[in-house]
Amino acid sequence: MRYDFQVCPSCGDEFTLSILECSECRVALVSPDSLPPQPEPENFPPVAGLECVRVGPLPWTRALSDALTQAGLAHRVEPDTRSVAEGGIDPKRFGGETLYGSWVRSQDLEPAQEIDKAIFAVFEAEAAPVAGDSEACPACDTALAPDTLECTDCGLVFG
Repeated sequence: MRYDFQVCPSCGDEFTLSILECSECRVALVSPDSLPPQPEPENFPPVAGLECVRVGPLPWTRALSDALTQAGLAHRVEPDTRSVAEGGIDPKRFGGETLYGSWVRSQDLEPAQEIDKAIFAVFEAEAAPVAGDSEACPACDTALAPDTLECTDCGLVFG
């Protein structure tokens, strides 16, 4: 599988492909494929037995995953291969990049949705930021031209 990020083999932090060395550990970054497989959480169901909280590009998925972990909510993050008819999202919406889903147990869906809402409320379609004077993406701080309609890094679409 081709990944659009690299990881630090020491601390596990993830970095874009343009970064060569972990800023904390000062070691060379590697592809996630080269790391030993992480054991699955015990008794945690596969995606088919879980509820999807959000599907989006990797930076969005990381933000939600970090917040769910901090809240102590077990979850699974995997590439979302579902079609639009199956509840997935058209990757063209995010520039064709790989989209990831965050899934939780049914009993954790409501608190996970509250966490998701707190993180992403300002980025929902009806309140999407308008490209204008700001030259940085409000979601990921990527430098953007004033007339940009979509962030080239995280895929946020400006209305």
